[in-house]
Amino acid sequence: MTHPLIRSIAAAALTLSAFVATTAPAYAQTPAGGVTRAQVKMERDAFLAMARWDEAAGNWVLKDGMAMPAGLATRAEVKAMRDEFLKKNTWNPQTAQWTPVEGTPRDMSKLSREQVKMETVAFLKTMRFDESTSQYVARKR
Repeated sequence: MTHPLIRSIAAAALTLSAFVATTAPAYAQTPAGGVTRAQVKMERDAFLAMARWDEAAGNWVLKDGMAMPAGLATRAEVKAMRDEFLKKNTWNPQTAQWTPVEGTPRDMSKLSREQVKMETVAFLKTMRFDESTSQYVARKR
């Protein structure tokens, strides 16, 4: 026969372990999306085969010789879209909004360097490039 104190300690330990087992988060479960550990590893390996960490830029870049994924706009195309927007719109600092240019698009080479810099900064603060649609869209305020 066991001592009553030992039985109460055993019962308390069993109760505590049952509580911990029911309240502990389940990290090993598959998420609702159904992605398995093997799929995640495969995606990671594919990403690491294509990209490298660039210390100077502070982000991931494609490895040398890797082709850009299909459907993405090139850097030159993105810049051309920005320049086209700046030709057709002008920044109004009083209203803090872009206003369409009346008549023909403006010639950016005729603007002062300060004007181009000010409008480019305003553009980058107010617009972002959406890779899913390959277009510039207004940033959320």
